[in-house]
Amino acid sequence: MVVETVSLAAVAVCTAAPLVGAVTLRLTERRIDPRLVASAAVGISLVASLVAAACWHLGSGRPTTFGPGLAGGSFVLIDGLTAILLPYVAVVDMAIVLVAPRRAFASPGVRRLLTGAAITFATLSTSHPVALTILWGVSILATWTTIRSTAGGRTTARVYGLAMAAALACMISGTTLLVADPPWLTGSGTTGAAGGWLVAIAVMIRKGLVPFHSWYHTLFSGASLATALVVTMPQVATYTAVRLLVGHADGVPDELLVLSNAALMTAAYGAALAVVQRDARGLVGMLAMSQSAMVLAGLSGTVPTELCGALAVWVSSGLALTGIGLVVWALESRGGAISIETLQGRFADAPALAAFFLLFGLATLGFPGTLSFVADDLIISGSLDDHLHAGLFVIAATVFAGIAVMRGWFHVFGGQVTVDAPRHALLPRERVAFTALVIILFGLGLWPGPFVRSLEKVAASLLTSRHHHAAPPLLESHP
Repeated sequence: MVVETVSLAAVAVCTAAPLVGAVTLRLTERRIDPRLVASAAVGISLVASLVAAACWHLGSGRPTTFGPGLAGGSFVLIDGLTAILLPYVAVVDMAIVLVAPRRAFASPGVRRLLTGAAITFATLSTSHPVALTILWGVSILATWTTIRSTAGGRTTARVYGLAMAAALACMISGTTLLVADPPWLTGSGTTGAAGGWLVAIAVMIRKGLVPFHSWYHTLFSGASLATALVVTMPQVATYTAVRLLVGHADGVPDELLVLSNAALMTAAYGAALAVVQRDARGLVGMLAMSQSAMVLAGLSGTVPTELCGALAVWVSSGLALTGIGLVVWALESRGGAISIETLQGRFADAPALAAFFLLFGLATLGFPGTLSFVADDLIISGSLDDHLHAGLFVIAATVFAGIAVMRGWFHVFGGQVTVDAPRHALLPRERVAFTALVIILFGLGLWPGPFVRSLEKVAASLLTSRHHHAAPPLLESHP
């Protein structure tokens, strides 16, 4: 009981700290450094998320719930998935806060960043269908406002807004039908099934899966990299699929199989598109689309290994791509937009950034000693054992991503250099952020045991839920 209380309190602090930071900035306009406030707020969230994760590991393994339930979902749900994702998102947010260039850190933008972080933490702590739908709407509106306020971001905001409006409409309709006629209960009809398909379409649009992927490139090209990373790295759509679709049928529901196959095609297609990008932002965007799709592809697995791999890719690719994106942002802050059509010769003036770009690129590709090596081994082994075509798609995506990353690195940092080119040393805050990400990626890769064991517990709970769908409330039946 004490552990559950502490866990709930930690999640509450994790969610509230960024909101308090945003309010503080509003009340102390121009009298306090926005980066200091944001760092303190996200730092408190990070500590609180680690406390919540520790409570789950020290507890009985059963999820902690609070508040009213509806259709098998709880208003507050803290289980293994939440315990993994909250610290992961907090690390991503902290890295963004530390690396963001000074001119991009005006108080209004920081307030929007902190508000978005609080919304994400709240989303990852609930399984309530209505709460998820409301948080979807709030997060989409907040992101649209942020993009629209960016210089030259009106076109990007229009494209993003149209795509997300369609996703939100499907989400509202789908959850309404799911609540009215839960398809995981005996005697359900076509109403609930239709709701499941509408939710699946909403997930496809918000994930940027083929054929709803056009907004992804637009987001990374027209919005700030902080906004693009905050929107895509937590993978809210994947989380929604886990909460609303996984476990709603005996075995794997048809809509999740369709999502999985679309995700496999997107993973390979996105990686192939990354090979032919003309600028560094496009490279990061297509790699993000590919890697995030691979996570969703693994969620239809029927063996623990594949599910563990999907969850490991969720964390490893997110941290590595955040690192690459922030290196690109740091380079842009020093020398403007970065083309990768020709050799740029940036190594002379930014050798440390070149080293970190390469390390994060290798960490994305499954290089031995990195967390992605463990993740790729798990997901490929599980995919080949369960679905041969899935394993082949994953391998193809990895090969294309490898070509894209190395092409990007050589074109950005290779080539003829100017003798008197200025050297841009890493700022202390950039060095802290990049070093921390590298330590996490390589540390968990060299010592993966505890992390993989925690993933096995989460995977086992997901698989178990699929075979206890007849016992409502569904999510409370997790072991």
